[in-house]
Amino acid sequence: MTSNEPIKILVTNQKGGVGKSTISANLAAYFALQEGLQVALVDFDKQASSSRWTKKAPDVGIRVSQVEINYQSAGMALLSARAGVRKYSSGVDISICDFTWTPAMSEDFMSDFDIVLIPSSSAKFEMASTEIFILEYVQKRMARLAASKQSLIVVPSRVDPGYAAVGAFTNLDFLANCHIAPPIHRTPQVDSYVYEDFFCVCPDKAVADNFCTFGKYIVNKIEERRETKKTLSISGQSVNREIAKKVSVLDDYRKRAHNLGFYGGAAMAEVKPKASPDIPQEAPLSRSIGERFIPSFLRKSTEQD
Repeated sequence: MTSNEPIKILVTNQKGGVGKSTISANLAAYFALQEGLQVALVDFDKQASSSRWTKKAPDVGIRVSQVEINYQSAGMALLSARAGVRKYSSGVDISICDFTWTPAMSEDFMSDFDIVLIPSSSAKFEMASTEIFILEYVQKRMARLAASKQSLIVVPSRVDPGYAAVGAFTNLDFLANCHIAPPIHRTPQVDSYVYEDFFCVCPDKAVADNFCTFGKYIVNKIEERRETKKTLSISGQSVNREIAKKVSVLDDYRKRAHNLGFYGGAAMAEVKPKASPDIPQEAPLSRSIGERFIPSFLRKSTEQD
């Protein structure tokens, strides 16, 4: 199922402790185990929690990489981050990038991804912080988002089993490209799975079913994204064809105009002005008069040294 270009997923938030690395590692495992996809996990976090989990747990075929970003300047940070994604995302179906957002990184990096997952707890303060984070990003990249149709997905994370997303994140309701994923429940015995196993295949059926529900939701969004990219590609090709057609028509018009004598064409060379006896002909400008219109620093010197 490997395509020429993978679907790139960014898991990010500006706050820590919201389950970002847990989601990254377990979602990669879900894609590999339950969907049979080739997956790359690119870990940008210094703590490297998601990559450590994936490496120490049973090998399920995930390509795991760690990338260190050069923060000497905003430009270098963006270049090094993009280079890491490009290098480690080739030859797979899905690329998942685990990144704690920082103001030192340009929003252009976030715009590069097909899907952005933003984990958030159900605490009111963190929900408000997540809303602000998303709204600021949308405000800064409104035109690009409208063109790319990027999907932003809030992931309620580490919430109680009775949690309902109804009435949550209401300030994002007006965003057509923003969605709320099925919640990932708090797992009291999570430490027993860290580095040992993955949620989607763990012995606790409630934990496995809960994460598989979330995973399937993301798979559906991936399929929607693939269809959207096809539409965008076809639309782009249509626009290019129309541009080529317009350029061709313009070139044809210019050629015909040139042949007919417009703009100094070939036909104009055959047309010679007739002298009228009633209208005195102007004498050509003398060299001295013509030179008046030439700046001194462009004049050719005629004096002999």
